[in-house]
Amino acid sequence: MAYFNYFPTINYDVRGKKNDPRFDVITNVLVRNRKKLDVTDRAVFEMYFIQDGDRADTLAHQIYGDSTLHWIIMYANYITDPYYDWPLTYYDLQKFTAKKYADINAVHHYEVVTNEGTKNEVRYEVEAAGTVIDSDGTQAGSSTAITNFLYEERKNDAKRTIQIIKPEYVPQIIKEFKELI
Repeated sequence: MAYFNYFPTINYDVRGKKNDPRFDVITNVLVRNRKKLDVTDRAVFEMYFIQDGDRADTLAHQIYGDSTLHWIIMYANYITDPYYDWPLTYYDLQKFTAKKYADINAVHHYEVVTNEGTKNEVRYEVEAAGTVIDSDGTQAGSSTAITNFLYEERKNDAKRTIQIIKPEYVPQIIKEFKELI
């Protein structure tokens, strides 16, 4: 059950020679589809926390017994780019951050915790790096410096909680996917 087996085929001149077209039948990988599950019941999904080193194919093998169903995991979570939509390992996150920023320990921004209203809610206000916050705390309370690495780590960790479609619903998802493609 490979993902691209469900895609339509087209005739395409892959050689591109003028006045000598020769068409081959190829899979149209440009067809895109977004999740339109008929089932919105939470009983269909299980929450899963992606561990460092987990990949969609290994999870599919672990959960569905078939690593080629990795696309079901991606499809259920609107993941279209496995390199940037899937969380990086800690090692890769360090390399990514070092490449993106000149100094990974420099301040990316400040977060300020304030208590507002009668419910004593905690709210985070983000201040740009370099903004001076009153030291007496009268403006917005105490602030915390967020480094470039911590900022990227939080963004990466936000990708770790995904929805897994329960195995008994996979045939329904495959049927829906075939109809949409």
